[in-house]
Amino acid sequence: MVQDDEIKTRYDYTYDGYDELYGLEQWRKYDFLFSIVLPNGIVADIGCGTGLLIEYFYNKGLLNKVSKFYCLDYSENMLKIAQRKILKLCKNKCIALLGNAELLPFKNKSIDFLFSISVINLIDNYEKAINEFRRVSKNAFVSSIKKLRQVNINGKLIGEDDKDLFYWL
Repeated sequence: MVQDDEIKTRYDYTYDGYDELYGLEQWRKYDFLFSIVLPNGIVADIGCGTGLLIEYFYNKGLLNKVSKFYCLDYSENMLKIAQRKILKLCKNKCIALLGNAELLPFKNKSIDFLFSISVINLIDNYEKAINEFRRVSKNAFVSSIKKLRQVNINGKLIGEDDKDLFYWL
């Protein structure tokens, strides 16, 4: 199995309250990351969940510098919420995709900025996912949840908070 079905099932059932439970925590991570990185061009959010990053980009005016925004997730129910946000906030430049991090549907170096926040620890074969991030992107940024599972990310540590380590691949 490419990704853990248990994880997919959990997110398919908890999608409805995700933003309420984790929204503020995710926005804090975004505030940290986007104080360092100013994305533009083609952006991909791998493990986008309910599309919180799209909302963040919209509210912070970052969508103005983006030509296309791909929102990819493994959970159909999470992606349905992301799709609603896309229709409301950025239907002409944002695209929701069902897929997984270990086999990305993008050409080599076709993504200017790739983000995968709080996802890598949940992926069965995270090394394969990291290799995919490097293959498709010019700039990839990943956060690793250090309390969940140790992962070996061969990248430059650019910061950390109480839960996450942030890497530039």
